[in-house]
Amino acid sequence: MGAKNSCEISRLPQDCLTRIISLTTPRDACCCSTVSTNFHFAADADAVWEHFLPPDLDHILSRTSDQLVFTSKKDLYFLLSNRDILLDDGKMSFRLDRSSGAKMYMLSASRSAISIIWGDNPQYWQRVSPNRDSRFSEVARLIIVWWLKMSTRFSCKILTPKINYTAYFVFKLEDDSSGLDLPIDALIDFGEQESRQKICLQPGSGPTRQTPNNAIRYPQVRDDGWSEVEIGEFNNEEEDDDVVELDVREVNGLWAKRGLLFYGIELRPKKEPIA
Repeated sequence: MGAKNSCEISRLPQDCLTRIISLTTPRDACCCSTVSTNFHFAADADAVWEHFLPPDLDHILSRTSDQLVFTSKKDLYFLLSNRDILLDDGKMSFRLDRSSGAKMYMLSASRSAISIIWGDNPQYWQRVSPNRDSRFSEVARLIIVWWLKMSTRFSCKILTPKINYTAYFVFKLEDDSSGLDLPIDALIDFGEQESRQKICLQPGSGPTRQTPNNAIRYPQVRDDGWSEVEIGEFNNEEEDDDVVELDVREVNGLWAKRGLLFYGIELRPKKEPIA
């Protein structure tokens, strides 16, 4: 019965198949392209993949100097889901979540993207060129501070609506880093939503190792060699032009903190647990 129904569906005009497939997901479209020749042409049509691309993509791409070479909307989709595109002279990077097409951003540690207390004083922070594992031309290197505070704000309009987002603090620790093994406060304020979280950047030693706490978020190493720690989540349910505010700080303990390479804050769709 299933094979017969599949055969009957394949007889639909290609524009009908294209319309049907455009109402699914990018993953479903890729599966459909393997069903038959007719499905293949319908699933690869620009009308399908244009539906998966953000409606404001033209505006987004107008803000990059990166050269993008593609021959179809499907090519463009996978190009944007496989690499980060620099926007606004390196203020942030953009890419698509491959499975859903939701927008993802990395806010760089540049002065125009994230405010760092004493970040303009080279006695405390320096702007240095990262290794090849970075799309940004510079990252923030912590020399020494007693108060650690980073904050940023942005309009939820830049994100995909009706998506749960998670924010991550992305960084590396130098070999001589210290003072970063105690909990740091992370806050996300978005309309009526508020997320408060304790994070730790250096869990390998000190009190956090002696007394593990499930309420504290610890870092994980990413595929690109940087580390990340979850700082909270929020639901971009409405399409209003509300502002999301993120704040990461440790201003209570007056001990020296040093040896942090701060890459930025990444916003990406929350991974739902696998049933």
